[in-house]
Amino acid sequence: LNECFDLLYDLYIAEGYGRGEAVENIFSHNLTGIDLDTRAKQLSQFALLLKACQKDAAFADAHCMPNVLTMPVCDSYTVKDILGHFVCAYQLDWANVDRKELEDAFDLMKNADSLGSIMRFEISQNTREHLVEAVNVYDAEPKYAEAFKNLIDGFRLILALTENYHALVMNPPYMGSGNMNSVLSKYVKDNYKAGKADLFSVFMQMGMERLVSNGKMAQINMQSWMFLSSFEKLRTQFLKDYNIDSMLHLGPRTFDELSGEVVQNTAFVLSKHLPNEQGGVYYRLIDGKNCADKEQLFLLHIHWNEDGNSIYYPNVEQKNFEKIPGAPIGYWVSPKIQEIFTSNLALSAVASPCVGLQTADNARFLRLWFEPSYSRIGFGCENAALAARSQKKWFPTTKGGTFRRWFGNMYYVVNWENDGEELTNFKGSVIRNRRRYFTKCGATWSTIASGKPSFRYFDKSWLFETKGSVCFPEDEKKNNMIMGYLNSPLVTAFLQTLAPTLDYHEGPMGRIPYKDIEVSKISDLVESNISISKSDWDAHETSWDFQRNELLSIDTSTYMENIDYKIEKHFEETGEHICIDPAAPQLGSLEWRMEQYKTKWERKFMQLHKNEEELNRQFIDIYGLQDELTPDVPLNEITILQQGEISIE
Repeated sequence: LNECFDLLYDLYIAEGYGRGEAVENIFSHNLTGIDLDTRAKQLSQFALLLKACQKDAAFADAHCMPNVLTMPVCDSYTVKDILGHFVCAYQLDWANVDRKELEDAFDLMKNADSLGSIMRFEISQNTREHLVEAVNVYDAEPKYAEAFKNLIDGFRLILALTENYHALVMNPPYMGSGNMNSVLSKYVKDNYKAGKADLFSVFMQMGMERLVSNGKMAQINMQSWMFLSSFEKLRTQFLKDYNIDSMLHLGPRTFDELSGEVVQNTAFVLSKHLPNEQGGVYYRLIDGKNCADKEQLFLLHIHWNEDGNSIYYPNVEQKNFEKIPGAPIGYWVSPKIQEIFTSNLALSAVASPCVGLQTADNARFLRLWFEPSYSRIGFGCENAALAARSQKKWFPTTKGGTFRRWFGNMYYVVNWENDGEELTNFKGSVIRNRRRYFTKCGATWSTIASGKPSFRYFDKSWLFETKGSVCFPEDEKKNNMIMGYLNSPLVTAFLQTLAPTLDYHEGPMGRIPYKDIEVSKISDLVESNISISKSDWDAHETSWDFQRNELLSIDTSTYMENIDYKIEKHFEETGEHICIDPAAPQLGSLEWRMEQYKTKWERKFMQLHKNEEELNRQFIDIYGLQDELTPDVPLNEITILQQGEISIE
């Protein structure tokens, strides 16, 4: 309201109005504020009056107040008991007013504290004109102010919420549907079906409904409406019926008062007309470290991109968004990637991304694998029948974990005794995709991640939990091919469009485009990567397959492999062929063993790095994205030796 006041005041002065006249017109005709919180209303009125007094001190007596409203205290009996007295007191002719309309409207306002500005009033134009008359005569001569206050407050709110505005500006409340009380939840489901997933999306619907044709609405809210499947109907409706003029895609760290990655924002302007051919202007500010940083990024790139940054995206047509499944607002997506989405199968055609079980009480049903008796853990069960007959209580289960590719993050076991009898019957537990248990190998991933997703081998003798979902190939022979693809930069790029939030759940995973091809070299490279990552995982005592200390595992064959590695490394660095004559192994020397240990794991690390870059190169070539993506993998993204065993630079 304060920003709007300044803009409107300058317009009035430019048109030749006096200062007092300008302020009075703004307060009387141009600005309306509505809030659920009475204190917010009072502070807004006070701030606006201060502005008015800065322009003209005559407003200090509050003879002309800003039109800022909060929720009235009233119900249908307010009309039944008071309206007749009000009409008589002011000698109004209300004979042809439909009192049932007013009673219904006031009956709705009994829940105003829960519903606020999203209330819809079915008021005819005739009734509305009578309400305007009532408010005007009351303001001119406020008789029996206390007696009629609730009635007039109700009239004012009805008028405000049935007005058609040229512009609406808001930072709406954020509240997921699961946190709504019963009154709010039912009203939202009945009246705002497309936006029912969250209160901010309800306000998006409400705002566009309250605009005149060609009016504009500006909001800052959560970016989730741009991407998540729960907002797909709302998104589709808005892309079809309205025009996105401009957007600041702010992402995380928008508000310095809020830490972390959970609150991710977007600010935008919508026009109430069909999408135009010019498209909208978008600014990608998600990499800004704080509010001030995002502001500087915007100001530096307001009309162009500098220094190789991709921040400014002009003339983005809304019809392009429909080329990607779910129609996410992927304004930064290139035409080539859009083509890949439209011309290929979805991953769900060849594989099934599945979410797992939910215990409802992890402290009761989950253990780290080394907590229960080892003899009570069912390792290696090939099928559900064998697991049920094993008389074991605990079975290995995925549970997400940190960024790690190819193999690992297997810490937990779950109580699945007697085919999960206790867990299945536990109140609140959810056993999803049970038919997938103990059936196929696949690729597991952490569904919650603040950065890139990472995929690991999943053995069919394991179970899987809700945060450690699994992608099961329809043809198990394609498991390596699919896992190599999932760990490529292509999937990261695709998921930035389908799920650029913290949640990589099975829905977006199934919509990733996929070329159903078979390249034996890819399968071999993935097999090698899994083997290297598993050997790294099993080299630590936190693995249930740990055998012995790695220093004791150094032998003559390790020594010879290390020599071959040094010869090959020298050739790659210099182009020279050298010959290294092996000395006698010093198996009794701890220093020698340590040197061979370091060389062995440097060799494995560099082999994994080489494999990953070759896999990336293969997939980039297959999908024709040489101009979009690079096969390079930073050394800090190679996910073995994560416990600081040796340093590789």
